[in-house]
Amino acid sequence: MRQPEQTAFNVKPLRYHLRFQILPGRNVERDAGTLADFCKQHGIEEAVLFYAAEEWNKGLLSQKEEDRWFDTLERAKKVLDKAEIVSSVNPWPTTLHCSHGRTMPEDRDFAPMVSPSGEISKACASFADPAWREYLWRQYGRFAKLGFRVMWVEDDFRYHNHRPLTWGGGFEPPMLERFGRKIGRKVSREEVVRAVLKPGKPHPWRSKWFATWGEAQTEVAAGLAEAVARNAPGETRLGLMSSLPAAHSKEGRNWRELFDALTIDGRVAHRPNFFGSGDGLGLTLDRSMMMLDLQRTLRPPGCEVAPELESYPFTRWGRSDTMNWAQMALCMFFGADALLLDLFPFSGNPADREPQIGELLDRSRPALEWICQRFSKDLRTSGVGIPWREDAQAHVRLRRGESLDELQASSFGPGHLLLRFGVPVSADRQAVNAVFGSLAWAFDDNDIRDMLSGGLILDAESAEILCERGFGPHIGAQFDGWLDREESPYSIEMVEDGDDQVPEGHYMNAYRLPRMGVLKPSRNTRAWTVFMTPERRRVGAGIVAYENRLGGRVVVYGAPDPGQNLTPSYQRQALAQRAVRFAAGGRFVSPITTASAYLMPVHFRKRDGGSLVVLNGAADPARPEIQMPDGFNRRLSAALLTPLAEPAKAKVRLTRRDGKTVVRCQTDVPHLGYLVLQW
Repeated sequence: MRQPEQTAFNVKPLRYHLRFQILPGRNVERDAGTLADFCKQHGIEEAVLFYAAEEWNKGLLSQKEEDRWFDTLERAKKVLDKAEIVSSVNPWPTTLHCSHGRTMPEDRDFAPMVSPSGEISKACASFADPAWREYLWRQYGRFAKLGFRVMWVEDDFRYHNHRPLTWGGGFEPPMLERFGRKIGRKVSREEVVRAVLKPGKPHPWRSKWFATWGEAQTEVAAGLAEAVARNAPGETRLGLMSSLPAAHSKEGRNWRELFDALTIDGRVAHRPNFFGSGDGLGLTLDRSMMMLDLQRTLRPPGCEVAPELESYPFTRWGRSDTMNWAQMALCMFFGADALLLDLFPFSGNPADREPQIGELLDRSRPALEWICQRFSKDLRTSGVGIPWREDAQAHVRLRRGESLDELQASSFGPGHLLLRFGVPVSADRQAVNAVFGSLAWAFDDNDIRDMLSGGLILDAESAEILCERGFGPHIGAQFDGWLDREESPYSIEMVEDGDDQVPEGHYMNAYRLPRMGVLKPSRNTRAWTVFMTPERRRVGAGIVAYENRLGGRVVVYGAPDPGQNLTPSYQRQALAQRAVRFAAGGRFVSPITTASAYLMPVHFRKRDGGSLVVLNGAADPARPEIQMPDGFNRRLSAALLTPLAEPAKAKVRLTRRDGKTVVRCQTDVPHLGYLVLQW
């Protein structure tokens, strides 16, 4: 098939924003000049200057240290301004990430963070402390006078993850006093922890405690915006760096209110979290796809988006250029306005000491610019819906009630299963949705009934919850408890209701399953698979499919979180895709990818067409085969994006199979490469 030329429909520039630390001292102008030269040489439009970051941080700043860093940034910015390099600033400590031997500044008197168990931080400050608030507001207001484009709020702006505190902080006396005023009496830390972690139905205090945390954080954000707006000579905006949405959910974060508080004259920026530090195989990018999509739903329209490429511990030793390229490309597919590049060590050496970073950026540019011309931030994803609620952790019912870590309600479980098996997912509610685990507590009855009236895929834990909530008759199976790994010798999942892809009697490994839900299919329910012991004793259904009285179609897995707990195989891939088609009533509207392991698709829809981006997450090259939706008759263009190479046309062939259009790629897609179809 002759490939038509790709047509750019949303041309925008590629923006590299480089995070960099220049140390105080006599070499500030020299190092700023070297940085400016590096930026010009490699097409970097903006330098984002750290201060008091990582190994050059001894804690929250004393007045002397603040003066020293202010002088450094003032001198560096003058050099960058003269070289016409835009500059932003990234203060590294707000509450402070962690202690690591640090202590509070001698000339400041801050209330320290306190953990749920009463541990007291030596260096991290409480959100409820008036002295810390005034310190932070004054500092941002002072640095705003230098006229930076963006002043970032670091992702230590959170309650969780302040090592060495167990879980984090937020249980300080000033915060307890705030909560006491909310409920009308004094409370102790132990009382609050017991209430928040009460097993079973959530204690009324849990949501009120989360609201107290969220309100305290939003107040600090509003104070930052007021200080910056009052002192900045130009149109300086604030930018929020964030962590995992599920972690912020247990902090009571109200995303709309927080962004509203940070907005100055309609301007605000966001650095979404989407990948941890270190290297890895492409199959781990399924989480990145879901993170970038979910956070799109949490921020306001018009918000500047600059995902961070965090290659800690930095350079090619910390992460391969190939992985850095693949992550940058993924961000641009999701319409990022800029890339926030955390590629240099914080050590403060001149920029020319790491020429490999420039090579990475230069070689990455052609493919990234190609993506910029074709993918805009207003595109929406399509596929199986994996909906989420920002207040999910307020609704989770705990079993043990021993730690805040038990408050886990994520939408990503179904995505790990489906993306790795070639099925696109979307953070938006769709005609077919999937809910796994304790997230089933988060949706109200109307939401659950609505999803049950369409297509819905459940795991064992979410099925148990829906049965407990009275929706058992609509899922097609009775939940008869759990079998833990040491309670039963279950080890095999056998196909009972086969098809031409996975025949009846096919055996699959279930030995790694840490526990299984005992599903007893209802009358009119089809059990596709069954769990068995080595002596072939059946202990429960593995996958069941049911058409309910609400007009919906439900598929239930007997495994909790099957994407993580069941051994993947081509047969399990076929069963997962069969589940999606069944739930959709045979009318799934997104392409599905087959022919190899870990071909992970993202389907972007447009009013007049669409795009499919397929990442090869496996280590071996692959030739994807894509089954297009029913009735597809559009002209396709196909491109291959190979890591660190120029974009090229991909050779594809369209065939018909079982009345459907199938796109067969005849070009090898390498590990971390992308096949891009547009129509």
